[in-house]
Amino acid sequence: MYSRHSLAKKLSGGVLQYCACCMIMIFVLSSCKDKVDEPVTMNGKSMEQLIADNAELEALSLEKDRLMTELMETSSFINDIYAAMEEIKTSSGADRDRILGKIRRLSDSLTASQAIIKASSTKIRQMQSNADALTRKISELERNVSAMREQVLSRDNEIAQLKADAGIITESRDQFKEQVNVMSSEKERIELERSTYYYIIGKARDLEERGIIAEEGRGFLGIGGTFVPGKNLNEQDFIKIDARSVRTLAIPEKYQIVSSHNPRLLERVSGGMAIIDPAKFWNSKFLIIIDKR
Repeated sequence: MYSRHSLAKKLSGGVLQYCACCMIMIFVLSSCKDKVDEPVTMNGKSMEQLIADNAELEALSLEKDRLMTELMETSSFINDIYAAMEEIKTSSGADRDRILGKIRRLSDSLTASQAIIKASSTKIRQMQSNADALTRKISELERNVSAMREQVLSRDNEIAQLKADAGIITESRDQFKEQVNVMSSEKERIELERSTYYYIIGKARDLEERGIIAEEGRGFLGIGGTFVPGKNLNEQDFIKIDARSVRTLAIPEKYQIVSSHNPRLLERVSGGMAIIDPAKFWNSKFLIIIDKR
């Protein structure tokens, strides 16, 4: 005969198992919330199968409630039978027949209740076996969840390390880009400096007065002198050009080159003279041309 205390204890065990399973399911759902498109599975079981297992636990709890009710009714039947048997000892006649009828009814109810208890006990044993198997699966799921947490933590650490490495790489890349930009700017400055030249075209008297040219080797009466570049030339007195893009100069038809530039590397074109070979022509920074028209 089961006592109410023992039945309540068994029922509480089933409810705890059910609650534990629900908690595992909630954790699994929360762990998989970012994977909406993928079916939720755990230990080879889908969420529908896990819900079905939980339903079995709930059915087990209900069946235990039913068994406890039947046991309490059986206990009541037995108590009533004992009471009737004591009553019949002192009864006679119609009362005795009434009590005997009551005992037969109670006996029939007791037999029916015992049949229900037997069937319910068999069913509970089967369900309990399934519940025990489910409990083992829940324990295994808990271990799997713990392993998954460790894997996620390890993966988070790896991601953090990768982000740190990526930050170092990005910083190095930015520094390299900055160095490349500096080198490109310096290269452009050097190329511009190398290709920057100065020229001037003017009348001899004007150029001589400004100190751009000077006459040397004058003969008798100041005749027979030769013009040469001045000793202190100033870039501001000249026209600045980039030899990479300027290939034609507005040189008049009658001219004299005072500087060391080779006139044979010039070719008459519309609007002036074209430089045939800039690399050879620009052998000096300052090109000085006398306009002899």
